[in-house]
Amino acid sequence: RGPNVIPCYFRRPDLTARAFDAEQYFNTGDLFQLKDNDCIGFFERSKDIIIRGGYNISAQEVENMVLGYPKVLDAAAVAMPDESLGERTCIYVAPKPGETVTLEEIKAFMQEKGIAAYKMPERLEIIEAIPRNPVGKIMKKVLREDIKKKLGIA
Repeated sequence: RGPNVIPCYFRRPDLTARAFDAEQYFNTGDLFQLKDNDCIGFFERSKDIIIRGGYNISAQEVENMVLGYPKVLDAAAVAMPDESLGERTCIYVAPKPGETVTLEEIKAFMQEKGIAAYKMPERLEIIEAIPRNPVGKIMKKVLREDIKKKLGIA
């Protein structure tokens, strides 16, 4: 809420109702937690968006595109920290049995389908199975922690 926050979505009262609370505070979709030192720190996004150099990328859009590739059994897209762009897209892929998948193949497939270049994954991690919770939701936090560890940022 403040002078730099939009008052509503233009001609979209449905979106406005979801984005603003009763006191007209805008819900950014970011979740924060209280740290041990009594400081507030960013925890994760409630919306699955990767912000790459100011562009918003839907992780689900990237996943759905990659799931269309014939060699892919399962996939999950996560934000990977980047000093220059803020975040880049990392795609975790569980290939179909007996198949191998490369980042170049996936990018060529996505390019054929017409996806914008900034939405292309910039790193591929091959994984036996995408981690899911008991109700089948992808455990993105596990994957984000994994990529940070691999990048030496943990």
